[in-house]
Amino acid sequence: MSDEIRLSAASASDADWDALARFMAGESDAVESAVVAQWLATHPEDAALAALVKARAERAVTRSEISVDTEQALAAVRSRLAETPSMPPSMTPLMAVHRGGAATETAAPRSARRWRGPLFAAAAALTAMVGIAQWRGGNRATERVYSTPVGQRDSVTLSDGSTVVLAPGSRLTVASGFSRGNRDVTLEGAAFFDVKHDGAHPFVVHSRGAEIRDIGTAFSVKTDAKGRVLVAVTHGIVALRDTSTGSAAPVELRAGDRGVLQAGTVAVARGTVTDEDMAWTRGQLAYRDAPLAEVQADLRRWYGIELLVADAALAQRTLTASFRGDSAAQVVQVIALALGAEVVQRGDTILLQPQGPGSTPHP
Repeated sequence: MSDEIRLSAASASDADWDALARFMAGESDAVESAVVAQWLATHPEDAALAALVKARAERAVTRSEISVDTEQALAAVRSRLAETPSMPPSMTPLMAVHRGGAATETAAPRSARRWRGPLFAAAAALTAMVGIAQWRGGNRATERVYSTPVGQRDSVTLSDGSTVVLAPGSRLTVASGFSRGNRDVTLEGAAFFDVKHDGAHPFVVHSRGAEIRDIGTAFSVKTDAKGRVLVAVTHGIVALRDTSTGSAAPVELRAGDRGVLQAGTVAVARGTVTDEDMAWTRGQLAYRDAPLAEVQADLRRWYGIELLVADAALAQRTLTASFRGDSAAQVVQVIALALGAEVVQRGDTILLQPQGPGSTPHP
């Protein structure tokens, strides 16, 4: 090899590792692929070891359902082997040819044998790296997220057979490994769950510091504008627990019970759940003495409206009304009439204020 095309030991090592990594990842161009393939073809034992590195990574990816960047993985392995020959000198001339030089291969059995030790180490190191990736990132990589835009519901059948009706403007995150028994989901917004019971693998909903654990159940979960979590059970039993402190005991809710978690405390109303509580799953909003915080959250999800109530006394009132297919303007007017309030609208923001001489007239 001439001096013009000879590479330093460090740069040759880096370039050769990169070439092998690209080849194993299927990212080599045609020329580089031919160069590396030629070298592997004339060194079958080394080729088998290189295949081992890739196979271990691929098997680990299949088991963990995560993505492993072969090139990055081998680059990290290379750094661990910095003090050991990273590639036999026999491959360096071929890389030189790929870069436009003229060289012939002068392989030596000793150099090939020296290569196998580092590659065995690379295979072990890569396997360890994949294990770390599974531990650190596997959960995030396999989460599934379902979300709905404002004004649109959706239904989802989960892999365990449970069904979920997701309210507008809501988001459901299904945990990694759900199909393997880790039946945890996280909800932001509102949803109705019809759970396929499995005593060995409980179905658990997490929402704003609340944990709702199924005991063979159909139930709804809603979050409101004050950060409360509202649970209404139609069939079976759930255990509602505050997880913000970790010390509270779960409260059991049976069919017909309503539980509200707020500031670490669960308030229970026994036998008060009616069909109206599930009306939203059929496209209808129905309220019976509903606090305005619940109405505010629903208007945000269903109509994209921010409902503000500046008056403290007005904010304590409750709403009894129902809506199906009504426009946003109609809904707001009905709410204002039911509460005896004036409406001030600025774009998508609606301000309710008490009626009277000092109120601002409706524009």
